Amino acid sequence: MHKRMVYWLKQIVQTVIILAVVAVAVDWWRQPVQPVGFTQTPWQTLQGERWTLAEFSSNRPVVVYFWGSWCGICRYTSPVVEKLHQAGVPVMGVALRSGSADEVAAYMRGHDYDFDTLNDADGKIAAQWQVAVTPTIAVIKNGNMVHHTTGLSSYWGLRSRIWLADWLY
Repeated sequence: MHKRMVYWLKQIVQTVIILAVVAVAVDWWRQPVQPVGFTQTPWQTLQGERWTLAEFSSNRPVVVYFWGSWCGICRYTSPVVEKLHQAGVPVMGVALRSGSADEVAAYMRGHDYDFDTLNDADGKIAAQWQVAVTPTIAVIKNGNMVHHTTGLSSYWGLRSRIWLADWLY
């Protein structure tokens, strides 16, 4: 019985390590690229706020969340991002090819999302960042991308990345 438990424990540990390595490799392969000068570009959100990423991320980590109303995984990630926003984490959403500003605003109201959002109706912002998949999440501090991830993300996974970004950078 003891040998069998040790065998299965080893199998579980090996599987977790392999999955972690694969997840890191996939994130590295699909990483966004922060465009030169983007931090100084002035933007206006659907909520009417005007800012630059340099100002928004000054001395604090900010989540930049590329998402789409049509994205299946975003239906699970967007509530997590909203929860971060409700907890006081600065979030800037980029609604990728999700319709007009009015359509995106209506979608957000319908889902009770309140985080600041830019409408990227034609995909130009996402193209500048070389976003390959949605959702893509970048953590920015002092105008520089310090972390990124793609796909499904948990609240505590993102929260730990934000904490590390705040502590290390």
